[in-house]
Amino acid sequence: MTQQFRIRQHVSWNYAGNTARGQIKEAFTDKVRRTIEGTEVTRNATKEQPAYLIEQENGGEVLKSESELSEP
Repeated sequence: MTQQFRIRQHVSWNYAGNTARGQIKEAFTDKVRRTIEGTEVTRNATKEQPAYLIEQENGGEVLKSESELSEP
């Protein structure tokens, strides 16, 4: 069973050998596509494996699948 993260929850993920952190802004349970910093990002989200739009600590945004995230 997967962990379900919540809106406004702080999360972390691996990025370029380091740990990135941010706060969940939005959750998706269907396929989602966003253009972030000029790049189109797609996640095939489901109820069992949601995707999350996250505001990074530096103010940027990322779109991550639940399996990519952990609690900080």
